[in-house]
Amino acid sequence: MYEHLAECCVFAAGKRNIIESVFLRVAEFCVSTVDNGTEKIFRFIDGEAVVRAVDVGILMRVGATDVISYYGIRTALEGSILEVAALPPEGLAWHPVGQRPSTATDPINSPLSSGSNLQ
Repeated sequence: MYEHLAECCVFAAGKRNIIESVFLRVAEFCVSTVDNGTEKIFRFIDGEAVVRAVDVGILMRVGATDVISYYGIRTALEGSILEVAALPPEGLAWHPVGQRPSTATDPINSPLSSGSNLQ
C-alpha cells in the first residue's frame, strides 16, 4: 500500500496524555483523523500515521507514497512527541516495518510486551 513505511516505539510515562496531546497537535495538518481511544489514526493526502498505546510505551507507524510525505509526517509526529513527552531526540529510533531489532531494549520484542503491535 505505502512504499515508505516505518515504526518507532517510545518508552514514556503518561502515554495516554501524551497521545491525546499529539493528537491535538497533529490533527490540524490532516485530511481526516480517527480517534479509537488509545489509538489515533491521522490521514494525510499522501500517507497516514497511527499512534497507539502499547504495554511499554507508545508505538508510532508512518506510511506514505513518497519520501517527502513520509519525512513530513514523521517529523510532525516526532516534533510533537519530543515536545509533549520531553524526550531527548535519541529516544526515537525508526525501523522499517518487520525489521525491528530483536534486542532486550526493543519494546515490541521485549518479554514485557504482550504482543501488542501495529499491523
